[in-house]
Amino acid sequence: MWSSELRLTRTFEHIPVLFHEAIDALALRDGNCAVDVTAGGGGHFRALITQVGETGKVLAMDRDLRAHADDAAGGVHKEFSRNTHLVHRPFSQLKQSLSDLGWSGVDGLLCDLGVSSPQLDQDDRGFSFKQDGPLDMRMDQSQERTAYDVLEAASQEEIADIIFKYGDEHRSRRIARAIKSAWPIPDSTLFLADLVRKSSGYHNSRVHPATRTFQALRIAVNEELQELQHLLDALPDVLNPGGRAAIISFHSLEDRMVKRAFNAGARGKNPIWQLQTKKPITPSEQEIYDNPRARSSKLRAITMLSPEGSSTLEESL
Repeated sequence: MWSSELRLTRTFEHIPVLFHEAIDALALRDGNCAVDVTAGGGGHFRALITQVGETGKVLAMDRDLRAHADDAAGGVHKEFSRNTHLVHRPFSQLKQSLSDLGWSGVDGLLCDLGVSSPQLDQDDRGFSFKQDGPLDMRMDQSQERTAYDVLEAASQEEIADIIFKYGDEHRSRRIARAIKSAWPIPDSTLFLADLVRKSSGYHNSRVHPATRTFQALRIAVNEELQELQHLLDALPDVLNPGGRAAIISFHSLEDRMVKRAFNAGARGKNPIWQLQTKKPITPSEQEIYDNPRARSSKLRAITMLSPEGSSTLEESL
């Protein structure tokens, strides 16, 4: 049954971040076409369906098969199967996915770049070192290369570069040296976290010394920044005139890429879109209190200009 009520849904123990802010930024209407490229638990997905109504259409994408389960986005798709699609694909296949459906473009695009709570909390996924698990870290578990494979195949110098580039870890060389000196290591998140803790030399740190290393490995395994770049490059081709894109990032590497791409498209004599805000939208103190994992999130949004260069932003406010 359709309902116009917009509510935050805690799906498979995951709370969508900047929920109302992201949905408001898209300003979808009845009959619109929208895409959620990070379907996850289905919270944002369900909200987009509510916004476009019975005459609209929503495509959801996620390369993590967990998102396709009945208690996640898969269940939302089954509930609204008449006008929704759910595909097991990454960002880089967005244009192909739209083409397969015969869609020429979309009126709204939502992307939440965060790792979901179930991914972090499920020890056999290897994203976290709160519990022991294999060094996996694959978003798409049908792909072959795991975090352990990355460490095994890379040289000491390559590991150091990964940790520095993707984790902003300034002690990356000593950490990489310790990993390769101890190799082969057990396929264990707790072992690696302890190895990083001992070798990094950090004392009395507010965050665990292995946090940046684990982030870097996850980004490398899933080629997250490359996938994000594919998405940013595709925006001019997939957004309809007046269409909007809202992207939620969680660390500086992602936010910097989004900021640069959005600013570049809004400059010059022939801008392709208009910035909705000059500065990112961040969570309220109440949201951070309710969901501490929201603390680092930032939302940036743009509105596609018409071919004549006039924006529909003011008309929709």
